[in-house]
Amino acid sequence: MSTSSSIQKTNTIEKDSAKNVETVLFDQDYITLGGRTYRRDDLLNALGPQHASAAYPQSTHRKLANPIPLGFASFSLSCLTLSLCNANVRGVTNVKLLISLFMFFGGAIELFAGLLCFVTADTYAMTVFSSFGGFWIAWGCINTDQFHSISAYSDDPQMLNNIVGFFLAGWTVFTFLMLMCSLKTSWGLFLLLTFLDLTFLMLCIGSFIDNNKAKMAGGYFGILSSVCGWYCLYYCVVTPENSYFNIKPAMMPNSPV
Repeated sequence: MSTSSSIQKTNTIEKDSAKNVETVLFDQDYITLGGRTYRRDDLLNALGPQHASAAYPQSTHRKLANPIPLGFASFSLSCLTLSLCNANVRGVTNVKLLISLFMFFGGAIELFAGLLCFVTADTYAMTVFSSFGGFWIAWGCINTDQFHSISAYSDDPQMLNNIVGFFLAGWTVFTFLMLMCSLKTSWGLFLLLTFLDLTFLMLCIGSFIDNNKAKMAGGYFGILSSVCGWYCLYYCVVTPENSYFNIKPAMMPNSPV
């Protein structure tokens, strides 16, 4: 479009703007004012940059909350309570009361935290939290009478021990793989997964050989794992704005952070 035609179009717009406009029609490319049609971009440029910016607002980036502390919280509480029972602390071995904790807080909430890590593009955290969320749901179902998981082996207790051993062996392997992927993260996460892998290993061995002392050892390792989880939870949420007791995560050698 030439300079003269641009001036002519601008004058036309100003002239029409002074009239009593009765009809305004517009679509993505054109605007019709009082029976005259104009290009949308030309009209907005003629009215001034402030109108153009209002018509095409800039997109804003929303800052998302960090879901990792939620995953640590759900894991640590569930792991602590189950491990106390496995270690026979104060003679408690029946976990029936904790099934709701395993399935909802340890399971559903941790799974939810893992899915939120998908939104934040954290593949490792998504894999760890979502997987262990599934573990807690599965463990809760195993101990729920309505699923008849344990009663189905009432006539063969050794087979029950073996199948539980298979279940725990799989989680031992998975935890070891996640442990290998934490060698350049924080000491808190590394120790959490180290103790957790030992927990699964000892519980697995205890199930295969039906040895209560091995299961108790797994319980003690689980308590240590949960303590590391509490530590990770705290340093993820504490800030100078919300606490006087600030700590920074102890990072491992060659950590990129």
